[in-house]
Order: sequence, then structure tokens, then C-alpha cells
Amino acid sequence: MRNEIDEIDVNLMELLSKRAKVVIAIGKLKLREKLPILNKVREEEILSKISKFNNSVFVNSIFIKILEESKKLQEEIWKLQ
Repeated sequence: MRNEIDEIDVNLMELLSKRAKVVIAIGKLKLREKLPILNKVREEEILSKISKFNNSVFVNSIFIKILEESKKLQEEIWKLQ
């Protein structure tokens, strides 16, 4: 079972790394187009989709953290400009 968890962890890390790259690209686009980092409608869409898919506190709290960290990544891009 631990091997299964290890394999899942590797997959999660790969997916989160891939997501971060996309978040950075979106952050650069937002900067170029002078759009705000926070898109509350989009954030609500994501959280709604997550809660419909899996209505667990565990999953929802992780996605909230992912969204927070995504905004931080984009804020770092803006600070460098």
C-alpha cells in the first residue's frame, strides 16, 4: 500500500508542477493584458466543480490551498516586472 501512495505522490507532484507552469504562463498573460490576478468568477467555478466532483473537506481544502499558491506564483511574476 505504501508503494501505491508513493506512486500517487509522484503523479501529484508531476501534475502540480505542470499546473504551476500553466499558472505562470497565465500570470504573464494577465500582466501583459493588464488583467487582475484574482478572477473571483473563475475561482468560484473551480471550487464548484471540485465540490460537485468530490464533496469532501479534504479535497476542497487542498484545492483552496492550490488556488492560494497559484495566486502567489502570479504575484511573484508581477513583482519581477
